[in-house]
Parts: sequence; C-alpha cells; structure tokens
Amino acid sequence: MAKLAICGGEKAVKGYPAPDKVVAQMTEEMVALAGDLIRKREISGSSMVQEFEKEWANFLGVKYCLAQNNGTSTLFAAYFATIQEPGDEVITPVHTWHLGVTPIIAAGGIPVFCDVDPLTLCIDPAKIEALITERTRAISVTHVYGHPADMDPILAIAKRHNLAVIEDASHAHGAEYKGRKIGSLGDIGCFSLQGSKLMTGGEAGLFSTNNTRYYEQAVMLGHYERMPDMTLPEYQHYKPGPDIPFMSLGYKFRVHPVAIAIAKVEFKYLEYRNTLQMKSCDYISRGLNEIDGFAGAYIAPYATRVAWLNFLVRFNPDYFDGISREKIMKALRAEGVEAEPGRPGYIPLHLHPLVQEYCSGKKDTPWKRVNAGRKIEYHKGDFPVAEQRGKERIAIAPFRNVVFDKSILDQYLEAFRKVSRYKDELRNI
Repeated sequence: MAKLAICGGEKAVKGYPAPDKVVAQMTEEMVALAGDLIRKREISGSSMVQEFEKEWANFLGVKYCLAQNNGTSTLFAAYFATIQEPGDEVITPVHTWHLGVTPIIAAGGIPVFCDVDPLTLCIDPAKIEALITERTRAISVTHVYGHPADMDPILAIAKRHNLAVIEDASHAHGAEYKGRKIGSLGDIGCFSLQGSKLMTGGEAGLFSTNNTRYYEQAVMLGHYERMPDMTLPEYQHYKPGPDIPFMSLGYKFRVHPVAIAIAKVEFKYLEYRNTLQMKSCDYISRGLNEIDGFAGAYIAPYATRVAWLNFLVRFNPDYFDGISREKIMKALRAEGVEAEPGRPGYIPLHLHPLVQEYCSGKKDTPWKRVNAGRKIEYHKGDFPVAEQRGKERIAIAPFRNVVFDKSILDQYLEAFRKVSRYKDELRNI
C-alpha cells in the first residue's frame, strides 16, 4: 500500500492555519486611510509621506528616511551617492535578487561578486577583503530571506578601507542584529515595500541614513521638490530661486501617497506579525531538526530577531542519495505543503548573461555603454558555496498573519517525516 500522497496515499496536511483577525482589520484600515487621501485629492503629494518617513527613521534610530517609488530606486540612489566615477567597484553578494545588482551598473559602477556563508546565505565577511581594490567604493550587503548578515566584521573591514556599507534590507523589515535594527547599521539602508514583502505599500521603498551628504545626494537624484531644504554649502547653488527653476537630475522617485497609506497600516502591525510568524517558524524548525534528511532554517547567534520573508528548509542531498530537489518538492506539495525552490530568479548572478557581458566589457551587446573600469570574467565554479548551497534549500510558507496552531504545524512536520521515511518509494516514481 502506498504511503506517500504522490503515490496514492493519504496526504498529511488536512487543514491550514486560519488567518488571524488582524488581516481583515488591516485591510479595512488601509481602505479608510487611502480613501481619505483620495477625497482630499492628495494623490501626488501628502504630508502623510513626511510623517511616515519620521516614523520609520525613529523605528530604525536613524536621522533621515526618504520614501521612494520602489526598493530598486532606493538602491540606485545608494549607489549614486557612493560611486564617485564610472568604473568604481561595489562588492556585492553573488546570491541576491538581480535588481540589487543592476542598479550598480545603472550608476556606472562595476559589481564585484563575493561568495556567501553556507549557513545564512548572506555575504561571507571572510571573503570580502581579498576583493578590495583602489577602485572599491562600497560593500553592499543583502540580509537575504530576512536573516541578518554578520555586520560587525563587515563594518570593521569598511572602516579600515574607508568604504561605505549599503544594506539591502528588502527582506528584513524589523529584523535585528545584536539588538540593533537592520537598515540602521551601515551607511545607507534600502527597504522595498513591494507587494510580497513583510511590510508593503504595493510599490514603494525607503532609503535610510545618518549621513547628510548621502541623503541630499538622493534628494538631488530624484526629489526636485525637496531641493529647497538642502543644507550642504556645495549644493546651495542648485537650489531654486528667482532666476533658477526647480531642477534635479531628471529622475522622479517620489512615492505615491496611497502606497504610504498602505505601508502606514502595515507598519502598525509589523512587530506583531513578525512575532506570530517566528513562533510558528521556530516550532517547525525544531521539529525538522529531528527528521532525517531535513533541518530547520539556520539562525546565527548574532541574529537577535529574524524576520523571514522566505522560510528555507535545509535538506541533505547525501541522505536522499540522488533524489532531486524537484522530486522532493513535488512529493511535499502532494502532501499539502507549499514547497518551492526559494525566491524565483535567485540564480548565482555571476552566471547571468547580462552581468557577464557588462563586467567583461563585451562590445557586441545591447548595452550602449559598457564597463568603464576593470574587466572581470566570471565563470561557473567561481562561487562554489552560492552555486551549491542554494540548491539545498526548500522554501515553504512562512506562516505570516496566522496564529500559532500546533495541530496544523504537526501536520506539516508529518509531511516531511513521510518524505524522509519513504524516500525509497519516492525514488521509484
């Protein structure tokens, strides 16, 4: 008699966590706040935007916050502020979303890839210093999937070499490193508020910093209407006056007020939702650690608060002895578990043709401008940890917005237990 659901057996997950009442409550609050903006015709600008910026800056404990139209534009602003001339280099993890790297190219820089830690999948501090050259201007850090990168050694390296540290915190709203909020530790923090994120505005982003120069450079790049407020002496002649019109560098990165109305409500419940999620994820992790072939999501000792955008289960390829991850995920889905490879598109970026062409300075490409600095040839095998470890993870639903329900979570664990126990049955299909 078949045991696995994929082979005709009874599936393990017979119910799903019921959404907590906070979900419906949030929706109604969002509709009311957005409707109020529309009635007041505050659909291009609103004082709510500046109010929210202050709230987020206070939450992080930083001096400045600038709301933008999306998270990608906050990264572009960060690279614009730190890249000094074409061909300058930014060290960046090879395992990240491509829109965390292509803004380096858009700003005239060269992405220099670094391999990742095998457990956290964040940039490996031990491999950064060897990549620094006289053209290096910044280290970009992605707190990938919501787990903080190891910031102390990264900040120490940056200080020794006079480099900026940019935190791509798009996955990590509310996460903490040794008690400090992610997005406040480096020189610039960049948050996405896209629809899939832990805190969303639909499409929006938040640029955070304590550095007045970086803040005002971001203003010059994409917020011409805020230029009268610039304070640095060298920018005074750009400020509008009787004979000088409003002018910036041509980008309009201001945020839509309705996005901020949504984000304002999401922010109100962020800590509560993260707490709900972590309780369920911790329970699942402890259970997975007792199942052969699987392990829960790793949390480093320095990560005092993780905020999982994606909850990644580790599986042991040796235990499954040739059974593919795709077949394991298919079996889990048949049992009722939402199992995916991770975030779509997270291939090791040095293998992407666009990046390879640009970094090598290849001429016969769609690029109108090519690499103005050091030519770098990237090949398969250059970053073995990122190339291998990413294949040893399975993402499951992170239990966001749901109350802790042990009976349901035990069903999830039973699904993994069945796939582990009856792997030979799975091998033969």
